[in-house]
Amino acid sequence: MKKRTMNRRDFLKVSTVAVVGTVATACGVAATPQATAVATEAPVEATPEVQVTVEAPQSRGEPPMLQAKVASGELPPVDERLPESPVVVGGRDAIGAYGGEVRMIHFDPVWCVSNYDWNAERLLQYTDEDMRTIVPNIFESWEVSPDGTEFTVRMRKGMKFSDGAPLTTEDVRFYIEDIWFNTDLNASPMWQIRFDGKGNETPAKLEVIDDFTFKLTYAAPFGALPAHMTRWEPGNWPSILGPSHFYKKFHNKYTDQAELDEMAKAANLETWVQLFNQHWQWGLGVWQFPDWQKDDPYPVLSPWHLVDLPQEGLMILERNPYYFKVDLEGNQLPYLDNMRYDYITTADAAKLKLAQNELDSLGMHDVTMAEYAFYKENETAGNFQVMDYVSCMSDRDVLFPQHVINKEDGTPDEVMTEIAQHPNFVKALSMAIDREEINQSLLFGTARMGQLAPLPSSKYYKENYGTAWAEFDTAKSNQLLDEMGLDKKNDQGIRLRSDGQPLTYVIEQAGLRVGPLTPQVCELVAAYWRDIGIDATSKEVTTNLLDERLNNGQVHCTVWHADRCSDLLLPLEMRWYIPTDQGQGGASSVWARWHNAVDKTAEGLVEPPEQIKKYYDLFAQMTSTADEDERVKFGQEIFDGLAETPLGIGLILEVPAPLIFNKNMRNLPKSKSVVGWDTYGNSTYHPEAYFYEGGTRA
Repeated sequence: MKKRTMNRRDFLKVSTVAVVGTVATACGVAATPQATAVATEAPVEATPEVQVTVEAPQSRGEPPMLQAKVASGELPPVDERLPESPVVVGGRDAIGAYGGEVRMIHFDPVWCVSNYDWNAERLLQYTDEDMRTIVPNIFESWEVSPDGTEFTVRMRKGMKFSDGAPLTTEDVRFYIEDIWFNTDLNASPMWQIRFDGKGNETPAKLEVIDDFTFKLTYAAPFGALPAHMTRWEPGNWPSILGPSHFYKKFHNKYTDQAELDEMAKAANLETWVQLFNQHWQWGLGVWQFPDWQKDDPYPVLSPWHLVDLPQEGLMILERNPYYFKVDLEGNQLPYLDNMRYDYITTADAAKLKLAQNELDSLGMHDVTMAEYAFYKENETAGNFQVMDYVSCMSDRDVLFPQHVINKEDGTPDEVMTEIAQHPNFVKALSMAIDREEINQSLLFGTARMGQLAPLPSSKYYKENYGTAWAEFDTAKSNQLLDEMGLDKKNDQGIRLRSDGQPLTYVIEQAGLRVGPLTPQVCELVAAYWRDIGIDATSKEVTTNLLDERLNNGQVHCTVWHADRCSDLLLPLEMRWYIPTDQGQGGASSVWARWHNAVDKTAEGLVEPPEQIKKYYDLFAQMTSTADEDERVKFGQEIFDGLAETPLGIGLILEVPAPLIFNKNMRNLPKSKSVVGWDTYGNSTYHPEAYFYEGGTRA
């Protein structure tokens, strides 16, 4: 097979993320390898039969911050720290300058939901050139069999974790065999490694070919697997890769039981499983930084790694000396030296720090159009710039009435469940909401309001999805409730259930964790529902408690932000539209538990209605097919059904996302870029290439 190479002159004109090596497929399954999309002054000709190889710069730039450590022998030189085929990040506005710290905030003492996007590295990644093409990232290349069941993946030789340990196929083998398929640790491995197009009961077969090559074989075509890998971080759930040298210290297959017992006792734990799970937590090194990392740092592949936890909630990170990316001139990334994450508890505290020029970034969880006037009023005199992006997360609050409801003691609340599952109930709740009043009073009229649906720019969107049952009509709401048999009221005007009890209805929400506007939105919605005779209230709880109560079926209604609404993520994670995942939101965590169970006849599971199971079948077909048009067709069948009988209640279809950055920061996402969970926030836009002009903040 011929190879097309680029000379130095063309190389320096690359305007996308170029990757040394080859791209075996873009999105879905391809019988033959496809070329990497590379834009130059004179377009590079490429056909599906031609692989494009980009030559990495031969010179290597050593970050000044690390030069003293290299000179003293504490670190090897940059050439020895980089893999043989580093990722070359192009397509930015400029070659950056080294140096500087980024100051950010977060609203939880451990969790960094405002900052993770700066530090997240996925196995594969969508390029921000077209937001459609999948390109290599941690994995160097991949090939797919013609029938879409076999995936051969090549890793980067010489790539290392932040502690200098090599990344190899052992990190994949251990993660799949010794974590996911270890019955002591997992009763139900992630469905993506047991997808079979049916009940997800058939484990994928892993074959380790050599230190840097492995193959996954599935019982059915899994056309969406490469797209799923764009969401998988090392050590996360779901994922198929993690630092095995770190985990083995806590695993009974690799460490003596007496030693494990001693470590468990020191941590006030009883078993090695508890000890292992303490060190195998979701989002380590990216999303959360528990105290034990001070003594036993968690190895990452991210641009920055944790170096200190000086006080509760304060995290200090610095550049990862083994980071695997370079710029077009061969300089090792990232450009920025340090990250500082400060813990605050209120949105007002964030505004104060911004006004006092103590922040260099406010991210997608922190900003809201409700504060847009404040941002703009302070922008000129401040050290920051207010960006003009489109949200696929923040401010897009969506309500999730739960369809299986238990009492506080855990026993079924059959009366409330009957109400919740009646097709009129969600429709009535939706039509009782004055969305335009929310838009004008909280969002300065900047939003396009509507039902829970894909973004209007999505291939999955139809106009009726966004308008279904979204008209403000209290007369119709009352009629729908009356038709359900909820036509009797007490002296206070509250509707009575079939058992004579007043219809109380509580919205439980996690406040700032969901978004700055969430408490206000929930209070407004509760007032609208009281207007139609429902004794509705809003209550703020912690995220952990909310998830626990959702999983126990004890929640009437909850709220989350309506991400997973663009073509990057919607076809992979349908959790807001149909109940595929437990916790946070969706129509029912109880139904989701049945969906995710390997043994669907197990005691305690609640089987969902046939219509919900039909949605699950359509989602399985979306996952299996390699044909994008087919995937959209199956998805629209789901949305057609939801437009007829909704499960959730959307409020906002589209709204700006006014992210904030220091005035000196460069290489930021272009104006009108979509930013949110679907893009992994800043992650898709390569924050490792962000820099301060001149190396210092404004």
